[in-house]
Amino acid sequence: MNLLTPRSLLTWVLPLLLFPPLTYGKPPKKTKAEGLVYAAFSGGSNPTKPLMETLARQARWDDEDIDTGNPQHLKLQFVKADDQVTPKGTVARYRVFAEGAPQNKVYAWSVWQASGDPIVQPGDLYVNERGLLLTHRPLPEEMSSLQAPGSEFYIVPEADAGVPLRYGLYSRDTQLVVPGTLVPQPIASVDHGCRLEVRIAQPNASAVLFVADGFPLESKVPLVVESEGETANVVMDADGSGHAIVVGFPYVYGVAKGNLKATAEGPDCLPSVTLPWGGETQPASQAALKPQANPPAKKKLWPLSH
Repeated sequence: MNLLTPRSLLTWVLPLLLFPPLTYGKPPKKTKAEGLVYAAFSGGSNPTKPLMETLARQARWDDEDIDTGNPQHLKLQFVKADDQVTPKGTVARYRVFAEGAPQNKVYAWSVWQASGDPIVQPGDLYVNERGLLLTHRPLPEEMSSLQAPGSEFYIVPEADAGVPLRYGLYSRDTQLVVPGTLVPQPIASVDHGCRLEVRIAQPNASAVLFVADGFPLESKVPLVVESEGETANVVMDADGSGHAIVVGFPYVYGVAKGNLKATAEGPDCLPSVTLPWGGETQPASQAALKPQANPPAKKKLWPLSH
């Protein structure tokens, strides 16, 4: 009788654990699909169901709303540790926290690319009382530390402006998933406490996520989206924390590339963001995501597989 190893079981279970049938909102309508409001321009085709499902998964991941495996809505937190020199220049290195995650579990690390399932990395991880990720069980002197030189788990993310990187911490018993999204170079605007960010969701910025924070709670927030002479208007539904996510499709009929601008209209604020779209805008390649363990910092202990 063949038995599944813990790692193979984790790999098999993760897609089911992370992506159950979507219940993210009301039934689709003209500018809403898979629970997400979207802005598109005349002349462009309606987004397909598989594409909207992918975008909904991204939005749910970014909101720590993955339905299964994270009932407390725990999230990963990334704290800059130092800078590392890479062939592409100086890149920030981050230590990772999963505050609230149980200490009596063994964890795995994963990188999720929007075009596929999470990729689980070899090796075990642990957390201490503060949620700091370690590469071994915390020693007594490391139990309540916010830093543990020689024992910490680091990431050195490289990504273009506006590209989000999505990570996950999974318990080996498949009972807990802690998601986290890091945007190393955010494209965001803050005005009188209101924040609007745009994130590249598909290659060439053919689809983007607009992320709004700091708006009045449970409010309707108009969003004006412009692309190469075309204008679209949608309404963001801010939740109980003043947060909302909507989708934008920059494509304009007959135009190969251009600039997308979005402005959110709050009662006392007007944040605005601009992003180029088309052939010159590319998402980060998977090879650019570099989980690391301990010094020496330049060593890739867990290289990513394809």
